[in-house]
Amino acid sequence: MQGELSGERVIVAGSEADILGKGYGRKKGRLELSLEEACFLLENEKMEIKEKEEKKLNLKDFLKHALDISPKFGVRYLVYRDLKERGYAVQPGGVDFWLYPRGAKPGEKPARYFIRILSEMDFFPLKDLAALLISARNMRKEPVIAVVDDESDITYYEVKETKFEFVEINKEKKEEKAKTTLLGDRVLLWDTNLAENLHKNDFYGKLTKEKRLLLSLVEAAYLMKKNMLEIEVREQRSEKFIDYANSIESDFMDKYAVYEDLREKGLIVKTGFKFGSHFRVYKARQQKHSSYLIHVLPAEHVFSMSELSRAIRLAHGVKKRMIFAFREKAGEENIIRYVDVGRMKL
Repeated sequence: MQGELSGERVIVAGSEADILGKGYGRKKGRLELSLEEACFLLENEKMEIKEKEEKKLNLKDFLKHALDISPKFGVRYLVYRDLKERGYAVQPGGVDFWLYPRGAKPGEKPARYFIRILSEMDFFPLKDLAALLISARNMRKEPVIAVVDDESDITYYEVKETKFEFVEINKEKKEEKAKTTLLGDRVLLWDTNLAENLHKNDFYGKLTKEKRLLLSLVEAAYLMKKNMLEIEVREQRSEKFIDYANSIESDFMDKYAVYEDLREKGLIVKTGFKFGSHFRVYKARQQKHSSYLIHVLPAEHVFSMSELSRAIRLAHGVKKRMIFAFREKAGEENIIRYVDVGRMKL
């Protein structure tokens, strides 16, 4: 089969276009192949490509032309070839590629995924990650990130928007605020009955042998907002505690906003320090192991691929989902967005 190079396309005309059948190019009385499609056929010796009806292009010449047209062609083609060799129908479009279920033919069934392609050296803003989810909703597809590393191996990541189910929580109130003592970057609760209740029933803090409760700053701030604690900062009113916490932790308000949102959904939230994240989250009180690791980031955060890979691999290794949380402006209010990223097998 022969094709003619025409800028970003390779044109296959006449009856030869029927040899490929469905799954390639776009038909307009002829077959228009993308550079990735044509390169795959050329590499597998199923096509000859001419330049303006002149000399035949070998693979080296074709790659040079493709890279002149698109500097990212190299990583795009590696992903395209990998997906084709796995038996998928794949077409350029969507964000980078449309990916169809195995055995499906474009035009007969809709694409299931759209692929975003990155290399190990790329940087990826958190906002772009969240934007993939908006595109997914609009296109009714599932977003996938394909990362090509320096050894030309490819790792695929699924991206989901986490929607936590609301769980009814114990709304028992204490009429009188309990006294506490501020201990640097934590708060000590003296009331032994309340301490035991908060620790046993709602998994707050660490209970000492003397039945006193050591709370983190975010836990204390949340309980203070619930009118359960009174926290003095240098003999000033409790409201000054937030200013104090901000001076201890520069990202305190972002962390607190996420913590409060999760607690209000009835989830159990504990520190995720041992897993390299801000929080680990349990869906139920009787749950032995946490389901999620949640790391709080500013909306302007930009990931390196190694940072993203490291967090996801760690979560995957301990059988948890890795979720990135950030505050986003929605009109006059701030909302919390959760983006779940995990490795996937194709």
